[in-house]
Amino acid sequence: MRHVQFPSGHMVTIGPDGWPIEADPEAPDLDTVPGWRPVAEGVRHIGGTVDEPAADTVAEMLCGRQIVVPRRHRRVPPALFDCHACWHEWIGVDE
Repeated sequence: MRHVQFPSGHMVTIGPDGWPIEADPEAPDLDTVPGWRPVAEGVRHIGGTVDEPAADTVAEMLCGRQIVVPRRHRRVPPALFDCHACWHEWIGVDE
């Protein structure tokens, strides 16, 4: 997937099939976001990096939440919700 931003500021994600995936501000779809998307307490966030940072470091999500990267990979907790604040930052919604 790749992202295209128009001069108007509208951002479109191009899916694997070559067709645009429209980003709905009210319905987060973090599956379309490339990179590291950690889950904390059932909420999936968008990490500020493409890859997972080194262990025992503090990483800041797009919404401002800070997560400590664990030393060992544990079972990935289920994502119950996608973070609306991270999503709005990702697509550039001004509030």
